[in-house]
Amino acid sequence: MEKLILKILILCSIVFLAACGTVEQEDISGLDPYTKISGAFDKADLNEVSGIGTIRFSSLLASSNRSLALKAQLDGPISNSWVAATFYSSDIGLAANNGLVVRFDRSGINVIGSVSFNGTTVQMNASRLGAYFPASLDVIIDVKNIAPKARVLIWRRDMVTYSVAAADINSDLGTDVTGTLPTQYGAGSYAGLTVNNATVTAAKISIAKVY
Repeated sequence: MEKLILKILILCSIVFLAACGTVEQEDISGLDPYTKISGAFDKADLNEVSGIGTIRFSSLLASSNRSLALKAQLDGPISNSWVAATFYSSDIGLAANNGLVVRFDRSGINVIGSVSFNGTTVQMNASRLGAYFPASLDVIIDVKNIAPKARVLIWRRDMVTYSVAAADINSDLGTDVTGTLPTQYGAGSYAGLTVNNATVTAAKISIAKVY
């Protein structure tokens, strides 16, 4: 009898642990309210932006730690399809050399990426993006805009655990980016997106995943 009870307890423990290890991710869709800045969009509403152009989110970044849930399809030409997310810009037109910019480009069947601090750009290590696909880009971007130097963390949105150690890209690490970003941070509070022959179906700013 004791052995039977023990077996039942062990089985229950295994089931419980398995359930705890599986985190169901809530799907996201739609974009935060925004203003069109420039470009020739094929479509631009709160469900999707596509084509070519720049949008600026209506709400200012209210704190120095924010995240962006981004879903996009780099569905344009192989060498000319990309999406860039800008954070903490002081330029109302979201100039590419102002603020912190995270960009994803299509390169054939692969995704390549870069991170920029006020115009200084480093490339993401391609080996860190092996699980990223142009047709189904689905990421969380965390930005720590704290003096003297900002930091960018990026995860796939289906990650079970969001932590610094689990990030696909940590802009502080030489293993994740091929170069050193300057000791700078974004001086403003504007945020937005630029698409180039790409489609964005979700762009939601929220609290940071880690601090």
